Amino acid sequence: MIQARAFPKVLTFSGVKYYIFSAVFVGLAVVTPTVFHQFNLAGPKFLPMHIFVILAGILFGWRTGLLVGLLSPLMSYSITQMPPMAILPETVLELAVYGLAVGLLRERGFNIWGALLGAMIFGRLARLAFVLVFGLQTNFWQYLRISWPGIVLQLALIPAVLYLLQRFLFKKSETKI
Repeated sequence: MIQARAFPKVLTFSGVKYYIFSAVFVGLAVVTPTVFHQFNLAGPKFLPMHIFVILAGILFGWRTGLLVGLLSPLMSYSITQMPPMAILPETVLELAVYGLAVGLLRERGFNIWGALLGAMIFGRLARLAFVLVFGLQTNFWQYLRISWPGIVLQLALIPAVLYLLQRFLFKKSETKI
């Protein structure tokens, strides 16, 4: 017997919910790094913006993930000048690919771990390709080295959040993570 899954609840461009959830996740993705910076927890180290992009894609599908991935760094930059302009284009690309990939992988039936790891790989590869194609001065390998705590945080936090959502907000018969 096939069980219906609660995740992703695929939202389409025509639904008002799509824009509401996208705005909420963009807001969270902008506010959270600002809070991290207040406690001297560097964004490139912990990648708090990535968490909400990935959650948007997992919970609501590739459209929401893509939109949140595109808008979050742009809104953050326009309000806080973070991420810096020097890395803004590659950050926008990486986060857009994260949201797109995790949503597509979930919609194609990948489990949380497969979708999460796949999105992380595709996002990083897109960032690396961007840096190589445009010959940018940013050091991709240093970025990878610095961001390990953020990767670990994503791998620990995102499945935990999804488990809690499944346990407390959705009926167990509706979900299968």
